[in-house]
Amino acid sequence: MNEIAKRGSPTPVAPSGVEVILRTMGLTKRFGSLTAVDGLNLEVRRGEVLGFLGPNGAGKSTTVGMILGLIAPTAGRVEYNSVSLKQIGAIIEAPAFYPYLSGRDNLRALALASGDVPPGRIDDLLEYVGLADRPKSPYRTYSMGMKQRLGIASTLLSDPALVILDEPTNGLDPAGQREIRSLIPQLAREGRSVLLASHLLHEVEQVCDRVAILRRGKLLQTGTVSDIVGLGGLLEIQVAEPERAAEIIRALPFVQSVSVQGERLSVAAPEERGADISRALGDANLYVTAMSVRHSSLEDVFLELTETEAGPETEGD
Repeated sequence: MNEIAKRGSPTPVAPSGVEVILRTMGLTKRFGSLTAVDGLNLEVRRGEVLGFLGPNGAGKSTTVGMILGLIAPTAGRVEYNSVSLKQIGAIIEAPAFYPYLSGRDNLRALALASGDVPPGRIDDLLEYVGLADRPKSPYRTYSMGMKQRLGIASTLLSDPALVILDEPTNGLDPAGQREIRSLIPQLAREGRSVLLASHLLHEVEQVCDRVAILRRGKLLQTGTVSDIVGLGGLLEIQVAEPERAAEIIRALPFVQSVSVQGERLSVAAPEERGADISRALGDANLYVTAMSVRHSSLEDVFLELTETEAGPETEGD
């Protein structure tokens, strides 16, 4: 097990006063001998954007299918605490619309199928997602970004409390990605919760409040973006006699790992412990000539958590 995976608890616990609108309890799905999701405990909290991350085959899509009632779990359950299935809007993979109908008429068709959509809501949603200037244009004439924005509008027809977005910026150019990224936090500011599955980790780092990282159907780590990124931080220390210094530092109880590169040490330890490390070295007549903090990105931590040594991931996602 790598050093990051040893740190932190994968079991989410909401702080006092924070409303959990949906929770999975020991959620498990097996397809024959294949375990796609394995005892998953996950919380979605009111008004947050939760990044749902994992390599291909980690079990993300299977989990979403169980949350939506499309896939029956083998074991465990989904608890809808403050939300029902009717209050969940979702885009799974690419949104599908009638190519020769306009954006407005596509939403009208969906509204008729679902029922209970106020008459003025469609035009309000077109304005909300930035399509008010093209309501009569056929869907087939829309750019990729416009199609994704119409897809988000379709998830909001029933005024959902939870919106599930699966790779919403996939295939978009940078301008289209920026448009979608600006919409996602707005949903949360309005009190909705967003479950965002994305492979674009820089995007997740920008828009998500918390992240949950899966591998092979198991929850490896969950927490705020800053906490998860903080797991991968390193202290870079320059000192004479680096090998002897490394042995002294490894003996400190708060140090996870030490690597030596020339006269420089890379130490996995809390940033605030730098003074303690310097003191321990000074007691051994070894003096630090330089110390700095190297902050990891979410991508760095994700890759270290999900790196595999026992073969490929499971089939599917």
